[in-house]
Amino acid sequence: MSISKYFPVASDRMGIIWTLSSIKDLCIIEFGPAGTTHYSVESIGQINGEDLATIYSTGMDESDITFGTYERLEQSIKEVDINKKPKYIFVMASSVSSIIGADVKSVCRELQGEVNAKLIPITTGGLKYDYNVGVEEALELIVKNIVKSCDKKEDSYNIIGSNIDEYNFLSDSEEIKRMMKSVFNKDLNTTFTSYTSVDELEGAARASLNIVIRKEGLKAAEYMKKKFNIPYVYRKPIGLTQTMKFIDEIKELMNYEVNEEVLHKEITLLKKYLFRMRFKLRNLDNKKVGIFGDYDTVHSMKSFIEELGLCVDRAEILHGCKVESEDIIVDLGEPSRFKYLKSNELLILMADGATLDMFHRSKLDMQISNPNINALNIYPYTPCVGFRGCLLLLERILGIRN
Repeated sequence: MSISKYFPVASDRMGIIWTLSSIKDLCIIEFGPAGTTHYSVESIGQINGEDLATIYSTGMDESDITFGTYERLEQSIKEVDINKKPKYIFVMASSVSSIIGADVKSVCRELQGEVNAKLIPITTGGLKYDYNVGVEEALELIVKNIVKSCDKKEDSYNIIGSNIDEYNFLSDSEEIKRMMKSVFNKDLNTTFTSYTSVDELEGAARASLNIVIRKEGLKAAEYMKKKFNIPYVYRKPIGLTQTMKFIDEIKELMNYEVNEEVLHKEITLLKKYLFRMRFKLRNLDNKKVGIFGDYDTVHSMKSFIEELGLCVDRAEILHGCKVESEDIIVDLGEPSRFKYLKSNELLILMADGATLDMFHRSKLDMQISNPNINALNIYPYTPCVGFRGCLLLLERILGIRN
């Protein structure tokens, strides 16, 4: 584990809580100390999210740890079931109880006949994996336990991977919805999982298409394809090239009719400013760009920057994962970033809030990923993805003074 001045990479437990916390009418019970649950809830506001779910802590003392008793957890499940009457209760171990081997799966199995709510045990949540693994598991648990079969399909779509741990989740989802309506005349069915509800997730199988915008949503999409026969596309469409690939993939997969007039206007406007970008590049001596963030944002933003003719000097994913590209590195830690930023002068630094807070020299700073320190995102129309996202990014880059 490398040293950290700012934030260490969040654990899979945090990824699970972030993914579930934005679902209205959902209950989560964490078997562990109240302080750790309190910290988790407080962190939701720090990443510009809202906790629509109800999160409970059982509390824990030395006897629970020493003797491995589950009385607190069992009583908590029964109380929540009686008082809140939820359809589903997710039951998870905290980092402390998972380390001592708390078996929440057995507790749920034994109690299921005594409560009305469906108990869904979460078997990860320790310190072994990064938050992205928790996001992936939570999404898969939702589609396996909450989404119901549906005989009647609607000509609509779901978005999978719009979670509050994504820095620009609100605006990016709005742009996906706008493009799907203006280009294909299709409406959203439900979102996994930002600002949705249990009832909406139960009806997710009504959709005829899943749009996956982050890698962690692929397992959930694969399950829905096999279980409910819902095809999916996977892409985070940053930049004109990737946005057009996104539209073409949906058109080919679903045989949707395209509004050519709208598409032509969007493309014409972007090409106008992409053409202006060529002149901008002639006057730039330093074209180096540093990109630091989550998996899909780094990959997609790197492609966009290279599309513009700028040089990606360093692209780094700030959590554990596997990458196929030799041009992208994986989480070398804060000291490595400190050293790189101190030694290099960049044209643009695209990064998380912590990296942007480090000493650096760049003409343009852009936050594209969490963790977040100071940024407040409440206006839902400043996307990175899609046509308008591309336009907004171009506006900022064209505004760089030589």
